[in-house]
Amino acid sequence: MSTTTPALNSPAGTRSVLDRARDAMTVRRRAEVEVLEAALVWAHAHVPAGEDDAAGWRSDIIHTPGSAAALFGERATPIAGDGTPAVAEFAVTELAAVLDISHEATLSLVGDVLDLAHRLPRTWALVKELRVPVHLGREAARQSRDLDVDAAAHADRLLSWRPRRLNPHRVGVLVHEARLYADPDRAIADHDQALAARRVEVHHEEGAPGSSEVFMTLDTADAAAFDSTVSTMAATMRALGHPGDLGVRRAHAVGVLADPQQALDLLAAADIADPDRPLDPDHDPAVCVAEDAAYATPTPFRGWSGGGGRDGGTAGGEAVVVFHVTDRDLLDTDTDPDGSGLLRRDGVARSPKLGPVLTARLHSWLLTAGTVTIKPVLDIHAMPAVDQHDPPARMAEAVRLRDETCVYPRCGRRAEVCDLDHVDEYVPMDQGGPPGQTHPDNLAPLCRRHHRAKTFGRFAYRRLADGSYEWTLPTGTQITTDPHTLRPAPPPKRRRT
Repeated sequence: MSTTTPALNSPAGTRSVLDRARDAMTVRRRAEVEVLEAALVWAHAHVPAGEDDAAGWRSDIIHTPGSAAALFGERATPIAGDGTPAVAEFAVTELAAVLDISHEATLSLVGDVLDLAHRLPRTWALVKELRVPVHLGREAARQSRDLDVDAAAHADRLLSWRPRRLNPHRVGVLVHEARLYADPDRAIADHDQALAARRVEVHHEEGAPGSSEVFMTLDTADAAAFDSTVSTMAATMRALGHPGDLGVRRAHAVGVLADPQQALDLLAAADIADPDRPLDPDHDPAVCVAEDAAYATPTPFRGWSGGGGRDGGTAGGEAVVVFHVTDRDLLDTDTDPDGSGLLRRDGVARSPKLGPVLTARLHSWLLTAGTVTIKPVLDIHAMPAVDQHDPPARMAEAVRLRDETCVYPRCGRRAEVCDLDHVDEYVPMDQGGPPGQTHPDNLAPLCRRHHRAKTFGRFAYRRLADGSYEWTLPTGTQITTDPHTLRPAPPPKRRRT
């Protein structure tokens, strides 16, 4: 008996391979869900009847309080977060043996599914429908375990809002947003504790020969400023003739920052350089400074020479950070519980780059800025179409704010670093193209990988009325992304006592 399969180089053959892979992934995900469901049923079947009957599910004997059996025998074990039942201790031991995994792994499995079923029911429903992978559902359970019941409910609403955009990082960001709304005092305490653990480590023994690795844990504001400064330095070095790629120039920029005087010289050279004239590599001081930075021999004693250098100017610039806030967040004030009578802001502002932060912390950041420019909300529906390929800056910004990430299924690349693609291919007007092809409904952010696939491969997509995107893959398979819906509102603020 023999079977025949379509040739792989035929459309039917390639489609059958993808169907097979999809079916296998579906079977795998369903099996993972079945393991969770079985663990949940097992846990529910072994919830003790009462505090004095931890082993009542297994034995008719209720051990006398104070006896050895009551002291060292089976107990009711709280495994998951608030609002979940305790489980008889030895039930987990038995389940671990059957699943052939460690006791610790079984505790984690049972705890995760109890949290999902009792604290994150919306996310649990999506997991059972195979719309959210099991590993993301379990990550949500772990991240939200410290939240109270109300905060976990808000985290559940956020997690189920756009499930196709979930990834481990976004799960953590959304749960943290719920934590900020629920307990801003703890958020401030956690932030202060994290600041106390800041560090910069240099590992000479872990890098490749001739290089070392540096690990830094910084305050988010400092990290954003550091990233901006390093990017500015790297761009300046390129303008002054540095031949390295971006990663090399950023690494050199960090090295330059280790010597404050050299950093001032480099930034001053940026003012010397004239972009309208060609650089003279033999005599131009700007090029000399850039080459010194690129090829200077590294030494740990840079900046300790004690000698003075010529005065250098600093390069000015602006940092643009987008925060989404509502009137409720800005007006959300309360009186400091210490009785000082000072007003505090407990609203939450969300940044696509920095994540959610308390408006009080955003307020403190703004106080340290030299000049603050507040841009009005961009009304994407009021932007007229234009007769050109590149959209105006305001239109481009509005489209990126609307979609937040690359619109290819499951791609989480931030829209601010994506290309803007015309959903319907742009045809120049001098080649017969119609007017008004560039408008928000015909633009979408695509990361470079998926932009290339759409432009040079047989990938096509269209934007639907609800804001979702329907992709048609080369084999004809169609996948639709999550629609745009209103962000879940936070729970009402509880009065302080």
